[in-house]
Amino acid sequence: MDLLVLIQKTRDQLISHWGLSISVCIVYTMLIAIPSELNTFGEILSLLIAGPLQLGLCIYFLKISRENKSSFYDLFEGFKPLINILLLFIIVNGLTIVGFIFFIIPGIIISLGFSMSYYIIAEKPEMQVIEVLEKSWKMMDGKKMELFMLHLRFLPWYFLGLLFFIVGVFIIMPWHNLALANYYLTIKDENFRRFEN
Repeated sequence: MDLLVLIQKTRDQLISHWGLSISVCIVYTMLIAIPSELNTFGEILSLLIAGPLQLGLCIYFLKISRENKSSFYDLFEGFKPLINILLLFIIVNGLTIVGFIFFIIPGIIISLGFSMSYYIIAEKPEMQVIEVLEKSWKMMDGKKMELFMLHLRFLPWYFLGLLFFIVGVFIIMPWHNLALANYYLTIKDENFRRFEN
C-alpha cells in the first residue's frame, strides 16, 4: 500500500469535515483528560469512558471514510455495546501493558495487532470480544510494520502542532484518525479478496 497516497487522499477527503472533526477530537480529549486530573474517582471514570469514546471516534471517522453523513453525536455511539467495549478495552490495554513491561517491542506488536478491534466492533457490535480480537490479529498479519510506518508519518505533524500552543495537535488528530479508518477499510478489502481467491 502506498501510504503517501493514502495520507493525501485522507487530507482531501477531510477538507469539508475538518471543522466538525476538530470539535469531535477536542471533546474526546477533554472528556478523557479532565476527569483524571480531578481525583482518584476521576481517574477511574476516565478509564471507564476511554473505550466507548475510542469506539465513538472510530464510528465517526468510518462514516467520513465511507462518505456517509457523520454527526458530532457519533462520538457517543460507542456507549451502546457497553459491556463488549469495556471488555475489549481492558483486554487490549492489559495485554499491551504486559508487553511493554517485559520489553517495549512486544507491547508495540500487541498494540498494532489489536489496533483494528475498534473498527471491527464499530461495524459488528454484536461480535464477541474474542472473535473481534482474533479477526483484528488476522487482518494485521504482515501489516504491523506498515501501520507502524503510517503512525510515524504523522509524528512530525504532531510535533509541529505542539509548536502552535498545542492547538495544532487538534488539527492533526482528525487527519490521523481518518487515515487509520481509511487504512482499516483498505486492508479489510484486501483480506476479503485474499480469502475469496
